[in-house]
Amino acid sequence: MKRLLIAIVALWSLGVGSAAGQSFRNELEKFGSFYYYLNSLYVDPLDNPALIEEAIRSTLSTLDPHSAYLSPEEVKADMAMMEGSFGGIGVSYGPVRDSLCVMDVVPDSPADKAGIRRGDRVVAINGVATKGVPRDSLSAMVRGKVGTSLTLSVVKRGGEQEELKLTRGEIPISAVDAAYTLYNIGYIKVNRFAENTMSDLRKAYKELGNISGGLILDLRGNGGGLLTQGIEMAGFFLPKKCLVASTRGRTEKTYNHYSKGKGTYTTGPLVVLIDEGSASASELVSGALQDYDRAVIVGRQSFGKGLVQKQVVMDDGSALRITTSHYYTPSGRCIQRPFEKGKSAEYYFDHAKRMTDRYYRDSLAVVAPKFKTLNAGRTVLGGGGITPDVYVDIDTTKNYTFANLLNQKMVVSDVAGEYTIDNLDDLTSNYPTLEAFVEGWNCPAELVERCIERGIASGVEPAEESMEDSRWLLGHYIKATIALNLWGTEGYVRVANTHFEDSFAEAMNILLNPERYRSILGN
Repeated sequence: MKRLLIAIVALWSLGVGSAAGQSFRNELEKFGSFYYYLNSLYVDPLDNPALIEEAIRSTLSTLDPHSAYLSPEEVKADMAMMEGSFGGIGVSYGPVRDSLCVMDVVPDSPADKAGIRRGDRVVAINGVATKGVPRDSLSAMVRGKVGTSLTLSVVKRGGEQEELKLTRGEIPISAVDAAYTLYNIGYIKVNRFAENTMSDLRKAYKELGNISGGLILDLRGNGGGLLTQGIEMAGFFLPKKCLVASTRGRTEKTYNHYSKGKGTYTTGPLVVLIDEGSASASELVSGALQDYDRAVIVGRQSFGKGLVQKQVVMDDGSALRITTSHYYTPSGRCIQRPFEKGKSAEYYFDHAKRMTDRYYRDSLAVVAPKFKTLNAGRTVLGGGGITPDVYVDIDTTKNYTFANLLNQKMVVSDVAGEYTIDNLDDLTSNYPTLEAFVEGWNCPAELVERCIERGIASGVEPAEESMEDSRWLLGHYIKATIALNLWGTEGYVRVANTHFEDSFAEAMNILLNPERYRSILGN
C-alpha cells in the first residue's frame, strides 16, 4: 500500500499547473481513496497484489489489442527468447509409451558431456517422476539459471539406470529454423526477431553455397520481436540509406529508420513468404521489400500488427508493454489493422475472417487505400497488414480437419516418437543424412492406421468423406515429425516444404521462371 501511495504522489506531480494535470491528479486521488477504503472496510482479507495485477490488465484491455501486462515469469521467458539463449542441459525429448525419451542432444551441451544419448529415457528429474507430467512443466523443471544443478534419473538404451548430476549451461536458441539450397535456390526460415537474428541469418546465408537461382526468405508464422533487427534485416537486402520504416506516435516524435551499410544480397532474385502469423517486424521487412520492388511477396495476408511498444519493468520484475507509436512502410502504408479500443475479441475475429472468408477479404481490398511502389509504381494495398503479390489461399477443396486434430492433440507426435525409438538404428544407418531421408523414406500405411486408431480412441471422431485426404496428410505429418526427432526443426521444415507447403512450391515456381518473376515486379 505504501509503494502504491508513493507512485500516486509521483504521478500526481506530473503536469502541475495545467488543467489536464489537475484532472489527472483528481483521478489518481479518486483511485487512491477507492483502494484505501476497500482495504479498510471490505469484509474479507484482500489479495492486494492480485487486485493490482487485475486492475492493470483490465485497464490495458480497454486500449489497443497489444498493450499488455507481463508477470515476472512471463518477463523471464520473453527475455530468454529475445536474448537467444536459456539455461538448460541441451536435449530435445518426447513422450514414448509413458516415458520421456531423448530425441536429440546438443553437441558439447551439459547433457552431451554427461553421456546422455538419443534413445535414453529420463524417468525422473530431481526425484520427481516424469510419467504423466505435462511437457510445459517438464521444460520448467529442466530449465533454470545457468550454473545451477539438477539430477536426472536416466535409463540407457541398454537398460541400465544412472543418476546423473548436471550443471545447467547456456543453450542457444537459433532464430533460423532451416537453411538449405535446392536447384541453386537458397531457402532461409527465420522464426523471430531476437538479438541473435541477424547474426544467425548471416551465418546461414554464408553456408548456402551457390544460390544463383535466387533466395526464399520464409517469415511465415514469425510474430516479430525487436524493431532494430527488422531494420537490419531489411538493410541486408536493400542498398544503403533506403528508408525502411517510419514510426509516428502521440508522445514520440516521428522517426525515420534507414538501411545501413551496403547491403549483402541486394540484387539477386528474392521471394519472401508470409502468412496470417507474420506480424510486426516480419511485416516491416516484407513491406519495405515490396515497396522497393525488391522482392515478390508470396503467401497470405499478414496479421497487421504495426505498433511500436516500450517495455517498462516494474520493481517486482513484472512489466508493462505500452504502445507508443505506429509504424509505416516506405510508401506510407500503416501496417496496423484498424481496431476499436477495448474490443480485442472482435479484432481477432476479424483476423480469422480475413484468413478464411475470401469474399470478406476481397470486399476489404476494394475499399483499401491504394499506394504505389517506389521503383516500378505498382499498386499495393494499405488498410492493415501486407497483402502478397501472389496469394496462396488455404486449400478448401480438401478436408484435413481430422488429420489436423490428431496433429494438434499430439497423437502424431506419439506415434512418430515410438517409431523413431523402435527403429532408431535402422533409420540412422539407412538414412544418414536429412536429404536421404526426405528423398527415400515413405510412411508405412500401418503407421497412418495406428494414428487413426489412437485418434478415435482418444475421442476424435473421423468424417468418412474426408478420410482419404486425412490419410494423405497424416503420412506426411508422421514423416515430418520423425525428421524433427532426428534432425531438429530443419528436418520438419524440409519435409513440409517438399510435401505439403503450397506457398513454398509457389515460390520455387516463381524463381524457376525468371520471366514470371520479373513480370510480377513490373520489370
